[in-house]
Amino acid sequence: MIMDTNSQQSDGTETKLYAYQSFSHKAAIFATLLIPFGTVAFFLGICSQGGKYALDSSVKTTVAMRWGLILHGAYFIQLPFGFELLLNLWPFTMFGKMPTRPDNLFWMTTCLAGELFFVTAVAYFLMASQSEVPRWTLLVPIAQCAYNLKNDLLWVGFGTIFSPIKERNKFMLLDWMCIFSFFVVYVHHFFTA
Repeated sequence: MIMDTNSQQSDGTETKLYAYQSFSHKAAIFATLLIPFGTVAFFLGICSQGGKYALDSSVKTTVAMRWGLILHGAYFIQLPFGFELLLNLWPFTMFGKMPTRPDNLFWMTTCLAGELFFVTAVAYFLMASQSEVPRWTLLVPIAQCAYNLKNDLLWVGFGTIFSPIKERNKFMLLDWMCIFSFFVVYVHHFFTA
C-alpha cells in the first residue's frame, strides 16, 4: 500500500516531501544518506585493520570525551519530552505546526524520535561514566553526529531546496555548531586515545 505523501501548507497549497516528488529527487536524498553511511564505513575500514584501532580494543575516556558525552546526552535527554508532549510550544513551533489532523504516521514518528533520543542519551551517559570503553562504542556518537550533520546540511544549507515549504531552518545552525563540536571531540578521541 502506498501512502499519500501530500500535505497542505498554511496557505492551502499542496506540497510533498522532496524525496516523493520524483525518482531524481529520491536519488538526491539517497545520495545524502551516503554521508552517515560513508562515515561509518570509513571508521569500520580503519578498525578492520586491527591493532590499536581494533573494534574490541579498549579506549580510555578522556576529560574532553567525558564532557562531550555528558553535554551531548544532556542535550538529547530533554528531547523525548519535546517530541511527545510539547510539539505545540516554542521552540518546536519555530519549525512549523502540528497537523490539524495528525495520523498514525505522525504519531509514530514523534514516539520513535523520542525513543531514539532517549536511547542515545542513555548510551552517552553510560559511556561517560566509564574510565574506558571498547573502541566500537565510539562509533555510536560518531555515527549519530554524521547523520545529524547530514540533516543540518539539508535543513540549513539546502533548506530552500529540500524543505517542503522551501525555507531554511536557520535555528538549526545552533544545532550544527553544537553537533559539529561534539563530532570533532569524538573523531579526535578516536584517533588519539
